[in-house]
Amino acid sequence: MFKLSERTKRLVEALDKKANERAGYNDNPMSGAIDCLTRFGKFEIGWRESCGSTDATMHTYRAWCRVAASMKRDGITLMEERGKHGNGYATIKGGFWNSIIYRVEGHTTM
Repeated sequence: MFKLSERTKRLVEALDKKANERAGYNDNPMSGAIDCLTRFGKFEIGWRESCGSTDATMHTYRAWCRVAASMKRDGITLMEERGKHGNGYATIKGGFWNSIIYRVEGHTTM
């Protein structure tokens, strides 16, 4: 189990608010990611890159990177593993799909 600092909690709230405004509905992607890490000990985030413009999934990934960095500053050990995707070609809108699986070291499921 891990505990977030108040600074990280405020960052998650701010980034969720920004993501919700961008999406036009309440999705709370950062809170969802924290919930997955808390409950299951792992979380996978994916994004599309090299598609000519910044994809919405890239905005979410960049926000998550900020949360992950803040968690690491809190002393939480996050392990990162690149997701494997059999997409050696561009997606329909262009770009390639990538993902990273984050795991919390020493996590035990509840």
